[in-house]
Amino acid sequence: MIPLLASLWLHKNNISRRKRLLRGFGLGYIAGLSFFLVNLSWLHHIHFAAGTLLPAFLALYFGIWGAFASSTGRPQFMNPPRRDVPDNKKPSLILIASQSCYAALLNGGAWCGLEWLRGCLLSGFGWNGLGVALHENLILIQLADTIGVTGLAFIIVFCSSIATSVIIRICSELRHGKFSAHLDFPVAVCLLCCAFFYGTVKLSAPPGKRIDVRVLLVQGGISQEEKWDTEHAKAICEKYREMTLRYTGIADFDLVIWPESSLPFSLNDPYNKAFLDHLLSNNDFELALGINENVIGEGIFNSIAVLRGGSNDPKTYRKIHLVPFGEFVPFRKTFPFLEKIASSEIGADFTPGKQTEPIQMEKPQPYSIIPLVCFEDTFGNLARQFVRDSPQLIVNVTNDGWFGHSAASSQHLANALFRCIELRRPMARAANTGRTCLIDSYGSLYDRWGDDNGGKRQVVDPDTGNTFIEASLPEMVSIPYHPPRTIYAMLGDSFSIILGSLSLLVAISKIRRS
Repeated sequence: MIPLLASLWLHKNNISRRKRLLRGFGLGYIAGLSFFLVNLSWLHHIHFAAGTLLPAFLALYFGIWGAFASSTGRPQFMNPPRRDVPDNKKPSLILIASQSCYAALLNGGAWCGLEWLRGCLLSGFGWNGLGVALHENLILIQLADTIGVTGLAFIIVFCSSIATSVIIRICSELRHGKFSAHLDFPVAVCLLCCAFFYGTVKLSAPPGKRIDVRVLLVQGGISQEEKWDTEHAKAICEKYREMTLRYTGIADFDLVIWPESSLPFSLNDPYNKAFLDHLLSNNDFELALGINENVIGEGIFNSIAVLRGGSNDPKTYRKIHLVPFGEFVPFRKTFPFLEKIASSEIGADFTPGKQTEPIQMEKPQPYSIIPLVCFEDTFGNLARQFVRDSPQLIVNVTNDGWFGHSAASSQHLANALFRCIELRRPMARAANTGRTCLIDSYGSLYDRWGDDNGGKRQVVDPDTGNTFIEASLPEMVSIPYHPPRTIYAMLGDSFSIILGSLSLLVAISKIRRS
């Protein structure tokens, strides 16, 4: 961020406003295109165009921010002083610091506002926002329960803006041999200290009353070539049966979770019903599995079904936020050429669900799950609609096998863990391959309040560290009995919306005055 800001600010002062905006947009666009081409390189596993066109589109947000930062977000003290102004009338240290903080506020507000817009405009794709870069800093990210992950981006840009301003001024002072205080720097330090203090307080809070649920997560590792091939249907069912009964046959479990589209055919298919009836008759546990529903007269749904005792009367959630070109082709009839960049597996479009009701569970005692399918766990504004004032567990079923052994699954996990912090609910993730794990309500994969000091609660080869394996994960997940309703759960991304709107109004006002 610092090199980008420096390149946006350090230019000739006598260039026209139009050239300044175009230059800023160009630099921002190049930065964004470079960023997304690397971050989304795994999309080439689906289609070359997807890994190229989407980054080209997403880079527009960086370009817009670059145009803003190079004009409205450029500190005023960087403009050349008027020659007729005597030395004793030049800006004071307090005024310079104020101008620096003001520019940092606008730049941070514009960035997080654009990230919020990116997460909702044209279906939305908020993947790998700047705040996600902090996903391993457990202390600083606790503030997400108030301002969301897009709000964390504000802190990064605000501090980077002030740091860039200070560095530029120090370089100028070195040339002239005159040094002065930089009063804006302590402001950035104080902001970081406040975030650090907030996170420390949150992480040190003792656990309250909890419900301990014995959960089994199954990672089948089914290849995409086999998953949709009817010749492998029975083998797939047998694999999930064996990987489940290997544990439920010798110990009691409350909840078993299978990944997205785990079984071939539809939920109401006679073969699937007979298979599930036989499996669930062996032991008493609740099975949450990702499976398709083909409902005559309604459509095809990508669903989570919860079963107990048999396949009759399933409790289902139907995926609301579908993946463009993966689960449906936008403007399919209007622009037929769009079919060519869609997934080769998509025939008929999936139908989006409409209900945001959590699924009620019974074992070992009543609680509910917040059901999220695939990359729905990257949308905070969707997940918060399921929040209720009762014990809740976020359940995500996903299939990152589309993207091979790439960075997609690790990036997906890094984005998903912020839902736990924003809502203060733990999460159980069952992936077809990649990152099957448990996450507590503070975004940690470790059992922070458990009796042992084990490692991360995830499916992993202990010798190689490889997570792309076939394995089941038996664990205990603790669900807070009285979970808080966080500020983010109540207000969503209001912080980013307000600051983004403020930056927009300042930019409009400046344009009207010029």
